[in-house]
Amino acid sequence: MKIFVLIIVAFLNMNSCSSEKLSQEGKQYIEKITYQNWVGGVKGAGGGTILNISLLKSLPSNIELIKIQFQEREGIITKVEDLSYQASIRRFDNMKETVPTPTIITDLKHNQAKVFFKIDGKESSVILDDVKELPMLVYPSAKPRNN
Repeated sequence: MKIFVLIIVAFLNMNSCSSEKLSQEGKQYIEKITYQNWVGGVKGAGGGTILNISLLKSLPSNIELIKIQFQEREGIITKVEDLSYQASIRRFDNMKETVPTPTIITDLKHNQAKVFFKIDGKESSVILDDVKELPMLVYPSAKPRNN
């Protein structure tokens, strides 16, 4: 019985070391993450947050950025350029009134983001500190129509 328990503990230890190695491998590519809140100036425009991910070097073909969690919300990461990725998180919709989007429970601090990625098909994540805030984008309201 003791041998069985030792084998289980050894397996779990190797598995956690493997996932930590994956996290560190993914983290080495990310230079910085910034976020910018925005709000539309017309009814129905809503508001949200844009997250920009800058990389130090191009991702190899076996690494794929998937999604990001930030301030209790989640967004899908899309590639903008070779060293630039972006995620957009809708915070509210103001069609009739301010309706907040659903939140998720994370243990992240206000300036932390959790980035999910795949390396060779295995999903992993890394928590990044010090996500920098950029000035808010306030889009103007619609111009009056000439009658």
